[in-house]
Amino acid sequence: MALRVTRSAALLLAAVVLNGCAPGGSFLGSSASVSVAGQSQIGTATVRGRIQQLRSDQNALAAGLATQRGQLDTTRNQMQSDTSAYQSLVQAITSHLQRGTTPGNPDLVTQWNEAQAKLDAVTLGVGQLNSLASQVTTQASVAGYLIDNVRATYNVGGATDDDHSQLRAIESESGRSIQEVDRLIGDLNAEIGRENGFLGRERSNLAALSYGINVGRLGAPRGLPGGGGNATGMPRRVVMAPASGSPTQLSAAQR
Repeated sequence: MALRVTRSAALLLAAVVLNGCAPGGSFLGSSASVSVAGQSQIGTATVRGRIQQLRSDQNALAAGLATQRGQLDTTRNQMQSDTSAYQSLVQAITSHLQRGTTPGNPDLVTQWNEAQAKLDAVTLGVGQLNSLASQVTTQASVAGYLIDNVRATYNVGGATDDDHSQLRAIESESGRSIQEVDRLIGDLNAEIGRENGFLGRERSNLAALSYGINVGRLGAPRGLPGGGGNATGMPRRVVMAPASGSPTQLSAAQR
C-alpha cells in the first residue's frame, strides 16, 4: 500500500514538472518568460519614444535652417538693391562734379544724403548677417546633439528592425542638416567679408565726394583718397550740419 502511494506521488510530481516545461505551462519557466517579455516591451517603448522625439527635433532643425537660408537670401537681395541705388547716386554726383558746379550745390547735397542713407542700409544689412551667423552656429550644435543621440539609441534594447531603419533615416537627415549648416556659414562669411570691404572703400569715397560738393568740383583734400593739393580758394560757407562725414563747414586750416 505504501509503495503504491509513493508511485502515485511520483507520477503526480512528474506530471507537474512536465506541465511546467510545456508551452503555456505554469511552472517556474512561465514567470521568467513574463519577465523577459516585460523588459522587451519597456525597451521597445523607450526606443519608439526616442525616435518620435528625435524626428520632431530633426524636423524643427530642418525648418529652422530653411528659414535662415531664406533670411540670408532676403537680406542679400536687399543689400544688392541698396548697393545698386548707392552706386547710381555716386555716379551721378561724380559726373556732375567732373563738369563743375557751384560750391555746395543743394541738388548734390540731396543726392549725397541719399547715397549716405543707402550706405547706412548696407551697414545695417551686415549687422543682420552677423546676427544670423550666430544663430546658424547654434544650429550646428543642435545637429551634432541629434547625431549623438541617434547613435546612442541604436544601443537601447527592445528595438525592432523598423525602429533601426527609422533611426538610420533620421541620422541621414541630420547629416544633411550639418552640411547645410556648413554651407550657410560659408555663404554668410563670404557675404559679410565682401560687404565689409565695400563699406570700407565707399565711406572714404563718400568723404571725398563731400569735399567735392563743398568746393564745386571733383577732388579730395589731404588725407583722403586722391587728395594732395592745398585748399586755396575754398568757399567759406556751411553746406549742411556736421554728421558722419557729410559736407560741412570748412575749418580754418582748410581756408
